[in-house]
Amino acid sequence: MDKIFNQKDRDAIKTIRIAKRFLQQKKEKQLLEIIGKEINAIPDASYIEKKWFQKSYIIGNQKDDFLTGKGVFYITEGRKLFLDATAGHYQMTFGYNHPFLMKKLNEALEMGVPWDCHSNIPGFFVKKLSEKIIQICNPESTLYQVQKNENSLNTVLLGIATGSVACSSAMKIALNYFKKNKGKQKKVVLISLNGNYHGTDFLMQRLRGMWQWIFSENLVFETIEPNDIKMMRDVFKKHGENIAGFFFEPVMMNREAILLNKDFVCEARKLTELVDALLIVDEIQTGLWYPEIFMYKQFGITPDIVILGKGLTAGFHPLSCIVYKRKLDSLEQYDAISTNGNAPLPSFMALCCLYLVQKNAEKIKKIANYYDESLKQLVLEFPKIIISKQGKGFLSGIKFKNQKIALEFHRKCLERGIWLRVHAYHEGHSTALTKFALVVSKDVIDFAINEFREILKKI
Repeated sequence: MDKIFNQKDRDAIKTIRIAKRFLQQKKEKQLLEIIGKEINAIPDASYIEKKWFQKSYIIGNQKDDFLTGKGVFYITEGRKLFLDATAGHYQMTFGYNHPFLMKKLNEALEMGVPWDCHSNIPGFFVKKLSEKIIQICNPESTLYQVQKNENSLNTVLLGIATGSVACSSAMKIALNYFKKNKGKQKKVVLISLNGNYHGTDFLMQRLRGMWQWIFSENLVFETIEPNDIKMMRDVFKKHGENIAGFFFEPVMMNREAILLNKDFVCEARKLTELVDALLIVDEIQTGLWYPEIFMYKQFGITPDIVILGKGLTAGFHPLSCIVYKRKLDSLEQYDAISTNGNAPLPSFMALCCLYLVQKNAEKIKKIANYYDESLKQLVLEFPKIIISKQGKGFLSGIKFKNQKIALEFHRKCLERGIWLRVHAYHEGHSTALTKFALVVSKDVIDFAINEFREILKKI
């Protein structure tokens, strides 16, 4: 440390270690009693300023920046204890410093599992993860049966790191399929839902209305309202064979946690099949947060492409993938790739995460249902200020009567030490969002609901 960091830095690092020990020594009940409080047992220290950041990221007070965490709790540089109701940036599947994952990480390093290697020579755990994902998509079939069935999700592209790259890879497959099978069509139409978020790739951002001025009229982007079957039918009737693909997220965390209903999704599957277009399910948000791993299973459909990312490694390292039908396998090796995509150590960690979800599936389902019912009760208690409970399970939100109430609720939560998000920056959006890590307990849910209730009483 002495050769890498100066004395001021070392003081800050010492504080991180002290904060870590503080969290380790406290039980959950003890931590809940001091949520929102400044921890005097942790020494103050000087930290690096954010003046080097791009200006859009210089937000908030520096004392609110992250110091260290455990489970669903974290401590800020200002020594304040927070309850994290969003699993980091929606990616910390099992919260901070999960003991099982930390243990397995150390075991993997001792075993000699490398952080990374060349994509052309994937290690054992990369291949094992690919196999595991196919098994999860096809639990009723043997791997041999799956490989022979062209209608099964039986092909994995794992050499991609981020969700944005995964989404753009799915788009490329859809366009390749369109060119091969409907190349004589004069226009290419891509459909998505109003309020979608499929990453930061140039083309994917166009799905949500950005960069319109640089695209040709031959590439048409249509957005439809979530769960509006009539509007969806009209768009499919209008464009027919020109449609290349339809993207959707089961729970739209970029638009007030809107949950798609089964009838809408099943109709989307039917319509895409009628015009030979691809149905692409973006599970970057929902993947791993439900007992089935993939939420599309709850709709009773088989999509053409599924996108998985974010929580796959519980925040350890960016790792994403797309799963699709073999007949769609059209990309050349370097058409869609990340330097760190086929990394053995992140793949090992992903296998550990999948193991934890499957092992704790019943518990996850039980806590998710309990949280759902608890939020619904709040809707009944405060009908004058709450419109509805949004989403499903851990991916849930509270939609308020107006933006002013939503922003006030959000501000009060932060003051009391509960970190959550709010969608109130577009007209009509007025929803507080949560996505608890899967380690959240019933006691923590009760604490959060009671805090919400006390805040709502004073609004």
